[in-house]
Amino acid sequence: MATRRFSLFNGSLLQDTSGSVFLESINALNTNDRYPSLAWAFADTSTRILLRGSTRVPGDYVSAPRVGIVWATAATSGNARWEFDYTSIADGETADPNADQETVASTVACAGTARLLKFSLISLTAANLAPEDIMEWALARDGAEAGPLDTIAATCWVVQAFLEYSDT
Repeated sequence: MATRRFSLFNGSLLQDTSGSVFLESINALNTNDRYPSLAWAFADTSTRILLRGSTRVPGDYVSAPRVGIVWATAATSGNARWEFDYTSIADGETADPNADQETVASTVACAGTARLLKFSLISLTAANLAPEDIMEWALARDGAEAGPLDTIAATCWVVQAFLEYSDT
């Protein structure tokens, strides 16, 4: 069984209209500035803030789908509440769904040291995806969730998000 990964970050990305999710230079997080790049900043709010996108499910997809979120924060304590909403759309199905096919979530403690990366993996339902489907998705930091709570009192920067799956 081979595990494959590919980035969800592509030209389809669109942040919500709150102004609390935005593309920012990673220099805002780092102090050394040796490798400047961009990351998606998710501000500390008491609301649910989103980054949306779409991608094609790879033709060799078979099973075991997971969404990976690679993130960091300057905070040294607290939990981040990440949610992933998605709908997988096949040929002949509506491109304008009125609900998510599935919402999955994970509450993860920050690294405990400022600027250390965290790799958070969230499992999806394998039967929801099929090769060549278009997956519409939203990645959320949910400060409004009653429990478990998002308790990081700082911005979280998402440097990568990917779909991981098995091709056998």
